[in-house]
Amino acid sequence: MNLTARPLARSTAVLVLVTAAVLAATGYLDVLIDRSGGSILSDSNDRYLNDSFDRAMKGFLVLSAIKSGVAVLEGSEIGIGFNLQIGDISQSIYDYIDVAWKTALAGGTVLLLIQLMLQTLQLIDHWCLFALLLVALSLFLLRWLFPRQERLNRILKEGLLFVSVLTIAFYMILPFSIAGAAFLSKQITQPLVTEAQQGFESLQEEIAPHALNERFFPDSQGNDSLWSYLDLRAKLQDSREVIIKMAEYLREVTEEFAVWTIKIIAGYLFDCIIFPFAFFIVGYILTKNLLAYVIGIRRDHSMRKDFDMILAKYYGR
Repeated sequence: MNLTARPLARSTAVLVLVTAAVLAATGYLDVLIDRSGGSILSDSNDRYLNDSFDRAMKGFLVLSAIKSGVAVLEGSEIGIGFNLQIGDISQSIYDYIDVAWKTALAGGTVLLLIQLMLQTLQLIDHWCLFALLLVALSLFLLRWLFPRQERLNRILKEGLLFVSVLTIAFYMILPFSIAGAAFLSKQITQPLVTEAQQGFESLQEEIAPHALNERFFPDSQGNDSLWSYLDLRAKLQDSREVIIKMAEYLREVTEEFAVWTIKIIAGYLFDCIIFPFAFFIVGYILTKNLLAYVIGIRRDHSMRKDFDMILAKYYGR
């Protein structure tokens, strides 16, 4: 009874593996996984990436407008009758805006690349699952039909470990890494980036050349009389205080821009690189070590040594 049941159980296992491999190759197994709840995580990641990309692009457009305005400001002359060149005191503002602009552009690009990567993985992950089932089937048949082939057994175990880790990375580690990054982003970095973008938006119009001219030279608007051009001494005396006030104002703006730029850099650095990369590394190491223990791979053997021994046996190496 026991002798009959054992081959029947093995034959059933082979049939299950073959059926699962066919379903995986045709994509039907992915449909079953999605209907079982696998699509919830995917949809959540898509929403997070779409929202993050939209925020990055909104901030990028705001920074682009500010950068254009500051670029004009650098070569502008403010005042009538007395022209004030403010390029030197606005250079530091332009530098911070340029760094923030590049950061927003890079952050939006990385977010889009992550989204495209996840979409690509959704197209090829079922082939990794098919390879996993195929290697598992080969290992099962080898241990059933040729139980003494220890070297081939170790090679297939190494192959099974590789495709298992790859498949789990596609189906679980990468999606959960994005989900973990999204959770930490909402709790830690997203408020920083939002605060910085709102700060840039609030000063977008204030540092435009015409706004500065109206703010610091209100009396010069529409004053085009001949006397206003000839009375340079009075205008120099009045403009001395204006220059000091403008320099102080732009220095305060520069300090705020510096803080906001640092917050944007830190936010996008953690959102796009540190958070997802850290989750992926931890998940990868834990998954690989756990699977190596479950499969029974010993670290004192390697696939290369087994290949060398097989080649030496059959080809006289």
